[in-house]
Amino acid sequence: MKRYVLILVVVLFGAYAKAQTLNEVYGQSVKAYEAKDYKSFLALTLKLDSLRPSHPTFTYNLAAAHALNGSVEEANLYLEKLVLTNNKTEFEKDADFKSLETTAAYKKTLLLKAELEKEIKNSKKVISLSEKDLHPEGLLFLEKSKTWLATSIRKRKIVSFNPKTGKCTDWLTGKNILAVFSIKADKDEKYLWAATGALPEMEKYSKALKGKAEILQIDIKTKAIVKRFSVGGEHLFGDLVVAKNNVVYSTDSEKPIVYKIEKDTITEWLSLNGEALSLQGIALNTENTKLFVADYLSGIVAVDIKNNADRSWLEFPKGSTKKGIDGLTYYDNSLIAIHNGVQPIRIVQYKLDKNQKQLTGFTTLDNNRPEFNEPVLSMLKGNKLYFFANSPWKFYSKEFALDLSKFQNPMLFSHDLKGKI
Repeated sequence: MKRYVLILVVVLFGAYAKAQTLNEVYGQSVKAYEAKDYKSFLALTLKLDSLRPSHPTFTYNLAAAHALNGSVEEANLYLEKLVLTNNKTEFEKDADFKSLETTAAYKKTLLLKAELEKEIKNSKKVISLSEKDLHPEGLLFLEKSKTWLATSIRKRKIVSFNPKTGKCTDWLTGKNILAVFSIKADKDEKYLWAATGALPEMEKYSKALKGKAEILQIDIKTKAIVKRFSVGGEHLFGDLVVAKNNVVYSTDSEKPIVYKIEKDTITEWLSLNGEALSLQGIALNTENTKLFVADYLSGIVAVDIKNNADRSWLEFPKGSTKKGIDGLTYYDNSLIAIHNGVQPIRIVQYKLDKNQKQLTGFTTLDNNRPEFNEPVLSMLKGNKLYFFANSPWKFYSKEFALDLSKFQNPMLFSHDLKGKI
């Protein structure tokens, strides 16, 4: 059994009462385990998993609880799930799993653990950017002006960069701009749309900015902010897409809500309360009939644009995991997901069925690469996928100072997707 202080739960949920309940139930589960009341241990851990899915401690303990209750098949299933999210977990010497060691499923999980350690190197480095402390997130190529743009979390701006030398030039700056996450242009490249939010990692952050978030509409020709869109309360606009009809859809990572901007008005388009916990990437299919939204824990939901009540959470193929998806890009009836909330980090292309309601298979494009620390959002240019491989989220101090000695300049990578799946 794993015993951890559940700081992650408190941070993720935000609501003190719910986090407190989780800690209380977790404490009860520990006492049941220590008393060898394994039936209660299983029941309590199942409750924890329902409240906070895919937490590594709860997944580990569910595998142990099932094993201790003689549910060998279920125990092996949870062990496989655990390894797919973190292949560094050491469970082999845990006596709780003694009953599983002779089973074929357990031996397959050990092979899977070793398999995930292998490096898969398909994407290639294109260039390093000149600004080391930029902390890029979003990326865009403007076809009309042949301009490459990158957003900055740390510097609260958008830069253009030379694709041959990596030299950065400020494209949009200003004291009233927050950390910039995703950027997208409309089909005519008249306006640039930017998803922003306040984070302690950005320069000149103050507590007064906590929970502030805006979607910016920017005139590409003049580089002037035409309009700012915001909603009351605490929010974080992490990603967005612009449909062919110029309607904008954006995910809120603070609350599981998708917002829509249409006719100069921002409204709540879809609430996923009770279904999702931390919305991330968002993508539209080619026909603009279906929206795909990634949640860091719950996977990917496919939503009908004309009727958002018509939605379904996609079931992931055997041997893959729904956890830890950040960037999400649609390409040729498939979804490319950047899994940076798992170990090892990997980029996976998931094939959709003809109705785009199921995932029918997957190909791992990159896996366990030392350069990937950590990729976030991605974009398409023709058949090529582009992304920054090393956003420095892990290299901030407790006071949110960025240690430049611990990482390299931002590295742009690309991957030719043509004929891959």
